Amino acid sequence: MKRVLFDSDVWLDVLGKREPHFQASVQAFNTVKTGKTQGYISGHAVTNIYYILSRENGREVSRKLVISLLENVGWVEE
Repeated sequence: MKRVLFDSDVWLDVLGKREPHFQASVQAFNTVKTGKTQGYISGHAVTNIYYILSRENGREVSRKLVISLLENVGWVEE
């Protein structure tokens, strides 16, 4: 299985439904959901994603979004 380290912008596009890259990012995420690839995110990206999402969505919603992300991808330490 192919292993892919995704940039935090891909996850911000998906979780924040950000245009114009939302659809392309969802397609990338779907490769993880369907088992075609094994997705990873860097450890520092998790905190950055939470911070950016919480400014727009609040802390609780952002926490749930990040948890759902981590249920689907692995994370790597720097």
